Amino acid sequence: MTKAFDVSKFRKSITKSVPGISVGFRDPDTWISTGNYVLNKLISGDFYKGIPLGKVSVLAGESGSGKSYLTSGNLVRNAQEQGIFVVLIDSENALDEKWLHALGVDTGEDKLLKLNMAMIDDVAKTISDFVKEYKSEYASTDSSTKLTTYDGPKVLLSLIVWECC
Repeated sequence: MTKAFDVSKFRKSITKSVPGISVGFRDPDTWISTGNYVLNKLISGDFYKGIPLGKVSVLAGESGSGKSYLTSGNLVRNAQEQGIFVVLIDSENALDEKWLHALGVDTGEDKLLKLNMAMIDDVAKTISDFVKEYKSEYASTDSSTKLTTYDGPKVLLSLIVWECC
């Protein structure tokens, strides 16, 4: 007979070997509307919710299908209306301030940090550094339950990739 897999042993070893890893489920408590009720419903199951904050969301589509308008316009503007600070990474330096203003986005330093970078390694390092710094500043872990909570400001980290292929 095959020996059963010891999940508790694996869980204990993996949480010790990978710093910052968490175990279990964490349902989103903040949602950002896409500005489109049908798309919100398809993504979240609710006409008003849209994209969950704290989760990875990917929007893909043909050139000219509205991905840039949706992400840099509706999502960023709606996040700002909820008091969420936005970090916007533009991979082709294609977003200009005038266009963002026309979409209703506040480009003030206290509302938006726009970063321009073309290399995926730079993007990965920037995101990794941001997450590490945010966790070190705002994370607290309950020693009895091992659950990590964050008491910091809400931040939307948005990566705009214009043409990949």
